[in-house]
Amino acid sequence: MKIVVVDSHNEVLPYWFEEYLRSKLPLVIVRIDQHHDMNQECPTLPAKEGRPLFDYLAKIMPYIYEYAKMKLNEGNFTCPAFHYGIVGALYHFNPRENKIDAYGRIFGEEIKDAPKTAVMARIINGKRINRIIWDGALTRLRLQGGKTTPVPQKLHLDNFKEEIEGSRLPLAICFDLDGVYGMEDSGQAEEVVGKRLDKVKAVLDCISSPVLACIARSQRPRTYVPPGLVDSLQKIVLHEYLLSTRIQKHQSVYCAYQGFY
Repeated sequence: MKIVVVDSHNEVLPYWFEEYLRSKLPLVIVRIDQHHDMNQECPTLPAKEGRPLFDYLAKIMPYIYEYAKMKLNEGNFTCPAFHYGIVGALYHFNPRENKIDAYGRIFGEEIKDAPKTAVMARIINGKRINRIIWDGALTRLRLQGGKTTPVPQKLHLDNFKEEIEGSRLPLAICFDLDGVYGMEDSGQAEEVVGKRLDKVKAVLDCISSPVLACIARSQRPRTYVPPGLVDSLQKIVLHEYLLSTRIQKHQSVYCAYQGFY
């Protein structure tokens, strides 16, 4: 398993693309996060122009790193992953709650009820720009805080465990540190973090062979994790959870803003 540490959560997207190119299969994402990050409205990649998909994506990988950083944000980067088939299903767990939100379901190699996307053209400064949106004709949508997102299916942990253990698709863990303690939280951090990580452990214990794990520090461009806590939270999540006995086989830990360590 490769472990990557990024700052802004949208910077994980190129690593999803790399795993997709390696396995030739869509990823199952298990997201530990305060937020769903399922907003829409993001630019498309350059036109494929008839080229085979894997050849096309491999050729533009350097651009995808720039695209993730400069064209997307921490709220909308999942939408293009579904659009290009990189992600087949996503299970979101907010440790403040007790259920898992499923955006798509996995049954062996079969994907059911994944949110569908569409391309909408906008004219911006006289130029036609194609934008990726959720397809309201094929996906049930909701409006929350002015943002349009797919409506997830609510799962109990037992349902989640059954689907993950039966999956034959590659799985990636994406851990935003605001999931365990965010800027809006109050109370003794040690106590709050401890209780939430107990819930996280129950979710991670359902996972045996992830191919990728990503940690988002969430310090820029907006700060979602208290700066005074972020290093200690990263250390706890990395060493006590992602390198735990069930998922400890890993190739390397790479900090995208620092390098290997």
